[in-house]
Amino acid sequence: MQKKKKAKKLTATKVQTIVNAAIRRRDGECIIRDGRHPCAGVLTASHFYSVGGNGCLRFYPYNIFTQCFGHHGIHERNQDPVFYHDFMMRHYPNELAWMEVARGHVVKYDQETLHEIKLLAETDDLDGLSVYIAGKIENS
Repeated sequence: MQKKKKAKKLTATKVQTIVNAAIRRRDGECIIRDGRHPCAGVLTASHFYSVGGNGCLRFYPYNIFTQCFGHHGIHERNQDPVFYHDFMMRHYPNELAWMEVARGHVVKYDQETLHEIKLLAETDDLDGLSVYIAGKIENS
């Protein structure tokens, strides 16, 4: 008698890696720049609202944009965080307003949810991922 193989348990960290890769494919270059410093280093996926304090927005594509390591460092060290906010206000004001309201919600990322997020990210369906996450937040 053969043993059934258990499905691998997904973690938020593993899924975040897959979502970040989809964001880098979407953007292709350093999107969030301060206009004063040249781009430097590897591209990374940067969250406007931090993952730690805003877990419900962790996988929301409008909360994540590609930055080079240099610009991400400037933003993360709060040396000049205004340029990220300015980018959001110019390009995504409606999404920024929605995220501001959504920030306090709690979303449980169970295995079913993580598998759906992973599938959407692997197929680069970031619009579908945005709708899915927004629905999770609105129903929380």
